[in-house]
Amino acid sequence: MSIIYEILKESWHIYLDVAIYMLFGFFVAGILYVFFKADKIKQYLGTGKIKPVILAALFGIPIPLCSCGVVPVATGLKKQGANSGAALSFMIATPESGVDSIAVSWAMLDPIMTVIRPIAGFITAVSTGIAQNFLGHDLRPDKTPLKKETGG
Repeated sequence: MSIIYEILKESWHIYLDVAIYMLFGFFVAGILYVFFKADKIKQYLGTGKIKPVILAALFGIPIPLCSCGVVPVATGLKKQGANSGAALSFMIATPESGVDSIAVSWAMLDPIMTVIRPIAGFITAVSTGIAQNFLGHDLRPDKTPLKKETGG
């Protein structure tokens, strides 16, 4: 029984550690919602298969969000009209190329890897977003097929 208690206690500590990053992500998502109107996000990130993915990756590069805080922001972009590939591209590019991850790369790796890491993150984000737009299925509620009505 004590092992279950220890697992639950450590899980709670992990949740507490992640909570500040999630709150920061919700804060950034709220800022995006207030200052960037849905029609502009839909215009730039909602139509097309390649350009929105590249724009979302470029938009995500300077934002200092971790992998926990980027989830609410990407969800907010998706709700405001960004296509699936653009949201996925943003979700991958942001934690890979944030200022904090570049600083950690500089401290733990050499300067060459510090430069290559954000470039590789951008390439990974763009290729994943493009693959999603061409090969994936868009599951937005407004694109669900209508139910057949039966007479009776």
